[in-house]
Amino acid sequence: LLMILAGFVRANAGSIKVGGEEIIAMPPHRRNIGMVFQNYALFPHMNVFHNIAFPLKQRRVSASETAERVEKALDLVQLKGLGERRVDQLSGGQRQRVALARAIVFEPRIVLM
Repeated sequence: LLMILAGFVRANAGSIKVGGEEIIAMPPHRRNIGMVFQNYALFPHMNVFHNIAFPLKQRRVSASETAERVEKALDLVQLKGLGERRVDQLSGGQRQRVALARAIVFEPRIVLM
């Protein structure tokens, strides 16, 4: 069910409403749902900043606003100053916080964990 909500798996029957709005036919990027995966699902070829910025890039947010939002998210998850670090240089807990920051950086109406 979580994978269907997030848009990773297509539902072949039924409907799902979030806030009274049918979301099954809606493209995943328009559902405004953040997701933190159990394995974090971070991109190993990207640094922390770019991992967090990814959903903003998908939504065509300007570079200046992206930088501002990513810095705010890093501060919120107490990883300020680690934006340039590679994800393989982080502890498990830090990786989890990067995944959380990526899930909330675009201000979703729901975060699935």
